[in-house]
Amino acid sequence: MLLTRRSLIVLGTAAIWLLLSGLSPLMLTVFVIHVGVTVIFILVDFVYAAGLDDIIVERSCEEKLSLLADNPVTISIRNRWGRNLIGSIVDNYPDPGTARPVRMDFNIPNGEKAELTYRYRPESRGDIIFPRMHLRVRGRMGFSIKRLSVPVVTRAQVYPNMLQTRRWDLLSKKGALFAAGFKPVGRFGRGTEFSQLREYVQDDEYSAIDWKATARKGDPVVREYEIERNQPLTLFIDCGRQMIGRIDEHTRLDYAINAALMLAYVAVLKGDQVGLIAFGAKIQHYLAPRSGAAQLNRIIEALYDVQPSEVESDYAGAIRKFLATWRKRSLIALFSDVVDPTASSVLLAHLPSLHPRHLPLAILMKDPELTSLEKMSPASTAQLYEKAVACEIASSRDLASRQLKQAGCLVIDVTPQELTVAVINEYMKLKARSLI
Repeated sequence: MLLTRRSLIVLGTAAIWLLLSGLSPLMLTVFVIHVGVTVIFILVDFVYAAGLDDIIVERSCEEKLSLLADNPVTISIRNRWGRNLIGSIVDNYPDPGTARPVRMDFNIPNGEKAELTYRYRPESRGDIIFPRMHLRVRGRMGFSIKRLSVPVVTRAQVYPNMLQTRRWDLLSKKGALFAAGFKPVGRFGRGTEFSQLREYVQDDEYSAIDWKATARKGDPVVREYEIERNQPLTLFIDCGRQMIGRIDEHTRLDYAINAALMLAYVAVLKGDQVGLIAFGAKIQHYLAPRSGAAQLNRIIEALYDVQPSEVESDYAGAIRKFLATWRKRSLIALFSDVVDPTASSVLLAHLPSLHPRHLPLAILMKDPELTSLEKMSPASTAQLYEKAVACEIASSRDLASRQLKQAGCLVIDVTPQELTVAVINEYMKLKARSLI
């Protein structure tokens, strides 16, 4: 039970009788009566305040929520108490996550229903449960506040934020992909089926020039070919200890999954086949490459609740699984990282084994904070040590990248904020050059 401002004021006025008791003993008796009657009123008010049987509370939200997005959650309260229901409600939303507003006030006439909406921002993927709600309702006379805990269970699933796919569609329709950092490739590239001749533009390869047509026209002319479709792409998602570290609000795995899903989305749009291997100490999900929107949905369902774990990832097992089930040449997009020499050595020992039969692409993530430390001008001994450590880590990453490239692997090593654009651009470039 909580006391309202009204009850505190009434109790406070009893102090007047206590002060006057020095003038007359009768005032002390009045003080005791005043306090006693007020306490009785407070107790009666609390006992007859609305209870669980007088209120119907329900919660509604989408079954599939988006990670780090403001998802609306609506609470409906129906008043069956017999008079105005005044109070506030706080939802017991799942952690980790935030809500705004946290507390919502209400004043509901008898027999009516009110709907209150707040925004829930989940900070982790997977299955979540909203277990209960907490209400504070004011008594009839306004002397007390009764606290009620209502068990209302709502289950939901937090998925990677797919708003980036809508952004891609919007930018594509507006012709603004290049301005956003993407370097899209249309229908034409270095395929096998001739399509047309066109004038040479900057960045065209010299090998694409048709010299006979150039001689006839007097200006450079290049040959265009239809870009091949139905090419295989397999996403290797490392879910081991390398992907646990957080950068800003996300784990490394969150960034990897966001970029991987965007890559899968674009690949499906281009008519390619997309597969998936999510692995840690063992393989968690495997999907053979297939084309179509249904395959994209299968990949999303497989990845929504994948979490990183404190284990060494079994690269060899993941590669064996892939080689045993898929024969056709494929682009292997491995999302991982080289956080220390041990991780670098494991990656170097296994990823190059896919080359030259397949085209391995190692996708790594730099920590922006380490990059800043590497570039800073130290002003103290402590900062000097910090810069030395950052430089050592950067040197180790550069060495691992060079060794991977020497072994026939492609490498992307950018900050998480640059990851999605860099991955899409590399995929587009490989398709345009018919390297898959």
